[in-house]
Amino acid sequence: GNMEEGNQSVNAVGKFICEDLVGSEYKSAPTLDLISEEIGIPVDEILKLNANENVYGPPQTVLDAIAEAKHEMYPDSTQSELRAALANLYNVNVNTIVCGAGSDDILDIIMRMMRPHTIITSTPTFGMYSFLAKVSGFALENVPRREDFTVDPDLIIEAIHRTKAPLVILTSPNNPTGTLLPNEDIVKILKEDCVLIIDEAYAEFTDESALDLFGTYPNLIIARTFSKWAGLAGLRIGYCLADPEFVNVMMTIKQPYNINTAAEKGAVAALEHRTEIMTSSVALLRKEKERMFELLCDNEKFPNLHPIPSFANFVLMKVTGKNSAEDVYKTLRKMGILIRYFGTQGGDLANFIRISAGRPEDTDRVLGVLQSLTAE
Repeated sequence: GNMEEGNQSVNAVGKFICEDLVGSEYKSAPTLDLISEEIGIPVDEILKLNANENVYGPPQTVLDAIAEAKHEMYPDSTQSELRAALANLYNVNVNTIVCGAGSDDILDIIMRMMRPHTIITSTPTFGMYSFLAKVSGFALENVPRREDFTVDPDLIIEAIHRTKAPLVILTSPNNPTGTLLPNEDIVKILKEDCVLIIDEAYAEFTDESALDLFGTYPNLIIARTFSKWAGLAGLRIGYCLADPEFVNVMMTIKQPYNINTAAEKGAVAALEHRTEIMTSSVALLRKEKERMFELLCDNEKFPNLHPIPSFANFVLMKVTGKNSAEDVYKTLRKMGILIRYFGTQGGDLANFIRISAGRPEDTDRVLGVLQSLTAE
C-alpha cells in the first residue's frame, strides 16, 4: 500500500541526511486561526500573552515607511541605511554593527563564524541557543542558574575552564525568568578567554545594559532586536554590536540579502521615532508589567502564585496548590487566553507559567481568571 511505499522512501533518502538529524520530527505550532477553530472563540477575542510581543504594535509612521518600501528590487546587502542609523544611536562606528533577520539570525552567523566545539549558556533560558547548537552539531554546556534564577558568574567561569568553550551566550534581561545580569558579573566573564554574547532582546524594558562595556572588551558581542520594543517581531529584524574584526567576517558570511526591504525601512523608521515609542508603548508595557507583578504579590488574592521580579515585559511565576501549571494553562486556553507553559522541555520550569504584559484590561482579564483557578 501507499503507507509502505512512503516508509520505503524515507529509508531510501535517510542515508543522505546527516546522522545527527535523521529521523527528526517536525512539530508544528498552531496558528491563531487553528486555535480559534479548536476552542470556538473568534480570533479577535483571543488574548495572546504567550510570546512577549508588543500588543500596541508599531506607530502609524513606522507602518507608513514599511508600505513605501520597494519590494521589486533586492535589498541592500550592506544594510547601509540601517547600520548608519544604529551607529548614530549608539555613537559607535558603523563597522561595529551587523544586522540580521531577527537576533536569531545574528546568533546563527556568529556560530558559523566561530564553529565553537562547545557553547555555554545558563538555564533556564531562551530555547534558541540549544536549537542552534543542536542543528550545527556543537556541544551545549548548560550551567544552572541560582535558586532566584540569576546567573552565577563563578559557575560560568568554572565551566569555561573545564570545557574550554570559546563561546558563552547569556540573556539579560533573561527570557523566561526576567532576571538581569549585572555589568560587574559580565566583566568577570569577559576577563576569561572566550567570546561572550549578551542577548539584550528585552533591554529596552530596563535601565542597565552591557552597552556601557562595549568598546572596552573586544570579546563582548551585544545582540539586540526590533521584535519587542518596536513591535516588529513579524518582520524579523535584529542586530549586534561587535568588534570590527568580527563584523568584517560576519558581513562576509551572512546571507547577502538577509534583511528584507520592509524590515530595513521599518527598522530605520522605528529608530527615527524611538523616543516616541519608548515613551509610549514601551513605557506602558513596563508600567503594566510592574502592576501585574504587584497584583500577583497579594497573598490574599493569589496564595498559589509566586512571581519572580522581572526586568522585561513579562512575569514568570511558580504555580502551587490544587491546580498545576499545566491545568492553569489548559483552562485559560479553552477560555481564549494564551500564556506560556513550558512543560517538560522547560526543565526546572515544569511548575511555572509566564505571562506577557499587555494592556491593563488584558492583565485584569487574565488575573481575574487566575484568581479563581489558583485559589486552592
